[in-house]
Amino acid sequence: MIDHNNMHSYAHEKLFEALHALALGSGDIRSRLEIAFTSFYVLEKHHFPQKFQEDWEWIMKEMTKFGSVYRADGREWRSPVQHTMKRIRNKTGVKIAEKIFELFWELDRNT
Repeated sequence: MIDHNNMHSYAHEKLFEALHALALGSGDIRSRLEIAFTSFYVLEKHHFPQKFQEDWEWIMKEMTKFGSVYRADGREWRSPVQHTMKRIRNKTGVKIAEKIFELFWELDRNT
C-alpha cells in the first residue's frame, strides 16, 4: 500500500531544501536554480498530490528545456539543467523559482 502522506512529506522536505538554496545560495537566480535542482531532482510526479502534478511537470520541463550538450567523444559536457540555465534569461529563472515557492506552500497547506 502506498503511503501518500509520506510521499507528500518527502516532496515538501525536498522543496524546502530547494528554497533554502534559492534564498541563500550565491550567484544569480540561474546559478541558484542549478544548486536547488540537486535537492529535488529525485522527486517524481507521484510524490505530489494529483492537483499539483502538472505544476511539478512544468518545473521539470522548464529546468531541462534545452537537453544535454555532448563532447565530440560522446561524453556529456553539460547536463540538461546546466545547459538550460546557461541559455535562459534571469526573468525566466525567476518564474521557475516562483513556481517552486508556490508549490512548496501549496504542499505545506495541504499536508
